[in-house]
Amino acid sequence: MMHRFFLSFLFLLCLTLSSCESLYSAISGQKTEIAQINQSDTATVNGVLGKKFYKKFTKFHTEHPEVKHLVLQDIPGSLNDEWNIKSCQYLYDNCFHTIVTDSSSIASGGVDLFMSGNQRTVILGAKIGVHSWRDLKQDGSEYPRDSEEHVLFLDFYPKIDVDTAFYWYTLRASPAETVHWMTPSEIQEYGLNREAKEGKCP
Repeated sequence: MMHRFFLSFLFLLCLTLSSCESLYSAISGQKTEIAQINQSDTATVNGVLGKKFYKKFTKFHTEHPEVKHLVLQDIPGSLNDEWNIKSCQYLYDNCFHTIVTDSSSIASGGVDLFMSGNQRTVILGAKIGVHSWRDLKQDGSEYPRDSEEHVLFLDFYPKIDVDTAFYWYTLRASPAETVHWMTPSEIQEYGLNREAKEGKCP
């Protein structure tokens, strides 16, 4: 399943090419970057998510196990749901704390990455964008709730301790070709700020 946040012409080009991530990066300049901050326990994350991010992220974590706080800065989305979910699950299983600051802008698959934090912090002013995914036929919001097209996410969210109500909200919030920026009340309603789950992580 292709993810949600890129232009329709790019989507059509991707159907005929083996590396959508390379094409997207070349057009947008959004290369995936993970950078440790001054040899501290914190790193920044920028760029498009997908298979390349997963490989960079797991390698980075192996080389810098002391880093447990991820500041998500500018993440426009992801190009592959399956690989992004692998990144999200890895992040959650390894007890990372995800943070968006007042200058952060994350959308679509970037929000999934943020939601995978064992602890999550939203600083007032952060831009958090959600919308429906779309496949070759239609938006996710157009499929019946009992459709198998939803299974990937309905299985995923409980594994990162997120209520599936958030998934249904993202489908309703905006069609795939646009984005809805969450309001402070929506951020509170869906519990984006979260303390570390007691007993799960050291």
